Amino acid sequence: MAQPAPLLRRQPFKGLYLTYVAFSTLFIRIPLWFIWFLPRSNRPRATWSIMRSIRVVAFRDLTGLTITVGLKTAHDVPKSDDELKNARVVWVEGLPEDSEAFCGEVRRAADVNGVKPARVPAYWFFKRDSAVHKDLKAKAGERTVLHIHGGAFYLGSAHPDATTANIAHGLLAHSEKLERVLAVEYRLSATHPDPPANPFPAAVLDCIAAYQYLVKEAGFEPQNITIAGDSAGGNIAFALVRHLVENNIPGLPPPGRLLSLSSWLDLSSSRKTPESSLVRNAPTDIFSTNPTSRFGGYGVEAYLGALSPEEAKTNRYISPSSPHVSPTEGLFKGFPRTYVSAGGVEKILDDSTVAAERLKADGVDVTLDVEPESVHDFMVFTWHEPERTNALKRICKWLDQ
Repeated sequence: MAQPAPLLRRQPFKGLYLTYVAFSTLFIRIPLWFIWFLPRSNRPRATWSIMRSIRVVAFRDLTGLTITVGLKTAHDVPKSDDELKNARVVWVEGLPEDSEAFCGEVRRAADVNGVKPARVPAYWFFKRDSAVHKDLKAKAGERTVLHIHGGAFYLGSAHPDATTANIAHGLLAHSEKLERVLAVEYRLSATHPDPPANPFPAAVLDCIAAYQYLVKEAGFEPQNITIAGDSAGGNIAFALVRHLVENNIPGLPPPGRLLSLSSWLDLSSSRKTPESSLVRNAPTDIFSTNPTSRFGGYGVEAYLGALSPEEAKTNRYISPSSPHVSPTEGLFKGFPRTYVSAGGVEKILDDSTVAAERLKADGVDVTLDVEPESVHDFMVFTWHEPERTNALKRICKWLDQ
């Protein structure tokens, strides 16, 4: 028998609570934050403006709302491309059950969690006035990016109007060679108090299918494809590349490049020493410092599904930056050229720096780019300037080489 929804997820209580939060934030908390942040010494970072400081603490205060009241961030798939601007929606067919690409660790975890391949939408983002073939086939030598959005595995959308779409828009705005980016609407995970859904490797399966679409249907050469992911999407991106590297799938070689943006690569959060970024950057990042906050914990539980919690520590597909993954030698052998970008004041900075160290140790051509005054996933926030634009320009210079 299904359990009743928590009180704040039911009307009229949900509406009343959201009204209270909106009123208290606009008319009480923001004015108080403004006064408190007038002295630079009171701001999370003395170099930050008052408005950036308010935005960061407001985001931190409101992140738990999605679970508390069951807010959904997914976008409906448009019925027509006429609803989109400089974009098109395509449908990516799920891998057949007997596909050679449905193998290895992905197959094992799918069997444990009862996950099956599925048909999912994806969005083509186009540079303004770009000359893309109507049939969406790749031109000779054309480059593209497969973007996997963030959102702790249970939030966000690939839709062009979503906040995380700012990454695709930013890449197209600053790259001289890119004419389009494909963003995949992978299945989001869920757990109690929501009905459990889409644990690992559902999202990875969807992204394998999207990569296969680029290679076999759109006709892009693998070496001209960059797999990009931010936050939890970065975790999925690493898993996708690992799957392609480890399994030698006929007709589906690894991509030419991997772009990691504030990737969440240790779901066990095992590094909690005073000098760790998890502790050191707690006062400056966009995530709640409240130990009872389930923002990240919900995502880990939802993504693991029936897998043992120990796999959040030891599974190389789930936590490649974990200190408990063994062996680390050869962990990234065969990975393509990789660009690792992160914010210098984000809590999971160590996930990126450890990944970069392990990539380099395995002989991978890796670039580590830490923007000192930036929070987690800062490139999705258009207000995070000038750091956002500066970082995008450096990334696009690397992409255009």
